[in-house]
Order: sequence, then structure tokens, then C-alpha cells
Amino acid sequence: MQEMTANGPVTRETSRRVRLKCMKTSGAWLVALVVMLGSSHAPQGLRAQQRPPEGAAVETIQIRSNLYVVFGAGGNVVMHLGPEGVILVDSGSAAMADQVLAAIKTVTTDPIRLIINTSADADHVGGNETIAAAGVSINPNAFNSGTEAAAVLAHENVLNRVSASTGEQPPFPVGTWPTDTYIAKTISMYLNDEGIQVMHQPAAHSDGDSIVFFRRADVIATGDIIDLRRFPVIDAATGGSVQGELDALNRLLDLAIPAMPLVYKEGRTYLVPGHGRIADHAELVEYRDMVTVIRDRIKDMIDKGMTLQQVTAANPTQGYRARYGSDTGPWTTDMFVEAIFNELRSTRRP
Repeated sequence: MQEMTANGPVTRETSRRVRLKCMKTSGAWLVALVVMLGSSHAPQGLRAQQRPPEGAAVETIQIRSNLYVVFGAGGNVVMHLGPEGVILVDSGSAAMADQVLAAIKTVTTDPIRLIINTSADADHVGGNETIAAAGVSINPNAFNSGTEAAAVLAHENVLNRVSASTGEQPPFPVGTWPTDTYIAKTISMYLNDEGIQVMHQPAAHSDGDSIVFFRRADVIATGDIIDLRRFPVIDAATGGSVQGELDALNRLLDLAIPAMPLVYKEGRTYLVPGHGRIADHAELVEYRDMVTVIRDRIKDMIDKGMTLQQVTAANPTQGYRARYGSDTGPWTTDMFVEAIFNELRSTRRP
């Protein structure tokens, strides 16, 4: 049996050495334990790892008795099991849809009933068409009788982003579009003996972000609001903002319960991001503080009359760049700084 750490599966002996080393300093082992799901205090089911099909790129990890995460699908896919069937949060990319389906089948043969999208990004909605087609309607009625497909739920802004007006070419095929949307701050439901809340986080990563809170399991799917591998992606072109990002992080902090007072046990809220590894309250605090500090540094520089080039050269991400930054790829440190600079500059009072 393998255990999971921040760097992936390890042997039981390796995990034991890691725990002993981390316990030498209270700050370090709080962070290390966040994704160490193999504590000797944990139920056997929490440590179970599902073997991916031969040659598959995805990996499925069990984090609660009825909740799994499929990693490597373009974006993380959360899988919740229960009497009504399978509920998914996001569907990964279109190219990985078949592998996601195969991964689901290694865990359960129950039908897929609902997909909840956390944003309109291709690595979150790309698999909707294929995966929904393999499911069945969650609420059969006279209007959808004969429809053999799972429902897809997202905020209305997601539908606006993936669709187009009549006569125009949509950015995504029709089969990818949500079949159900919401416009309220929160939409709540009770499925699989679980209270589930889907909460809109306006203007964070984008204008269509949702977080999904499984209340009994105490797991929150955060979408792209958190990504411990890098600075948060602020997509201003789709309505994202650093203030909305901070608002979303603070809301998550209100919902997440830390590992207190028994910090050596696994009891805590798990935060499953759209990409990267699972986090907990302690890492969320650190991530929120990082964004706040960098935002405040850039604001001070703007108040001194510095230009974007001068702000970038001053390295306002100092102290965080090595951990979260990148000079290459789709989201660089300079892009993060520029997004904050442009937002603060545009909202600055004369």
C-alpha cells in the first residue's frame, strides 16, 4: 500500500521518516501533513490508491471514503460517489476524456449523473461532451425523457464564455456547454447523502469561477483559485482580478477548518485545486498572504509613481518567486506582476 505526500506516492517507511523529520519543527510538519493521507491514525480506505489502466497518464487517489481525485487529466477531476451515482467536479481536457472515463470505471460502475464546472477553461470543460454522454440524466422528466447524458452545471458566465450568439462560431462545441446554469451567489443541493454547495466567486481567476463544497466529506474543490505550483492566474480578459482572487481566498479561509487542536491527526478540510496537489488551511493562509503582500508592494510602488518596467525590475515577488514563479510557460511571474499593476493602476484615485 502506498501513501501520498506533496510529491506523490511513497513507501510506508519513507513516509514514517518524513513524519519524524517534520515533527522537529511545528511549522514544517503542519504544512507537510496537509497531503500526507497515510497516517497510522487514518482509516485504511483513505490511503487506497486506484491503479490507472496500463499506459494511462492519469492517477486516481482516494482522499475520503467516497471521494476521489483524478490527477493528470489536464485539470484535476473530483469524483464523489453515492446512492445517486457519480458526481464530478470538472471533466479535464478533451484529449484526456477517455482516460478519465477509464479511471472512473476502475473505481465504480455506477452511472455518472452530474458534472460541475468550476470555470470555462478548456482543461476544465473540455471533457464535458464525452464524459456526459457516458452518463445518464440526474432528474429524468417529460422534457428530457430519452436523454442518455449526465447534466452539466456551471455559472451562467461559463455558458457565456463557451457559447456564441446565433450565426457566430462558438469557441467550444455545443456538447461541451453546460446544460444547467445558476446566477445566484450559491446553489445548494443534496445528493449522495451529501450536502453540496456550489458558490460563485466573481472576478477571481475569471468571472465564472465556482467553488464546490462537499459538506459531509469536508472537501472543497477550488478550481483555479488556488494553484500551489505557481502564482494565481489572473485572467483579466475573462473578468479576473487580484481583488476578486483575494476575496475568493478569504472565503475559502472562512469555510476551511484547520487541523486544530490535534495537529498530528488528519482531521482537517481538504482543498482540491484545479491543478497541482491538495492543500489545507495552513497552506491556504500562506497562499493568501503571499498574494496580499505582493499586491501591497506593487501598490506602494505605483503610489511612488513607478512605471510597469520599474516595478518589474524592482522584483515585488521577492521571497516568493523561487517557490511560485516562472520565467517561461503560459503564466510567468512578469505576467502576474503586470496583471496586478494594470488593475491597481486603473483603479487608482487621482
